[in-house]
Order: sequence, then C-alpha cells, then structure tokens
Amino acid sequence: MSQDPRATARPPRAGNPSLMTTELKATLADHATGNYRVMMNLADEMLAVAADRELPRLDEKLYLDLFGQSPKPKPRKR
Repeated sequence: MSQDPRATARPPRAGNPSLMTTELKATLADHATGNYRVMMNLADEMLAVAADRELPRLDEKLYLDLFGQSPKPKPRKR
C-alpha cells in the first residue's frame, strides 16, 4: 500500500525570515529583557513604520530612529 504524497507534504511556511537583521533580533530581545509582550509591541511598531516608509527590511537604523533617545540638555546651575 503506498502512501498519499499529500499526507506527508509539509504546508508552505508563512512569513519572511529575512525581514529583520540578525543584529536587530538580538537588540529587540535585549531591550525586551525576556518580556514577549514588549518585544512584540516593539516589532509591531517597527513593522508599521517600515510599511509606511516602504522599507524592504527592518534594521538597527530604523530601531534607533524610532526608539533611540536623544541626549537631554543638562540643566544650568544658578
């Protein structure tokens, strides 16, 4: 008895494994400190902005554009 080839075939994979750089994946994981909700929210925000800007890939530059902090001016002493 031969097996039906469709029974053992894998379904196609969804997603784009090259959408994020390896460095960005590590940065998001470090920033989220193990909190999956934080990591998913950061990635969601980045994906939305990348779609608006029609960027082909999410990278550290986009991360810094969105979440990088600019230095705060030091208060003057009186």
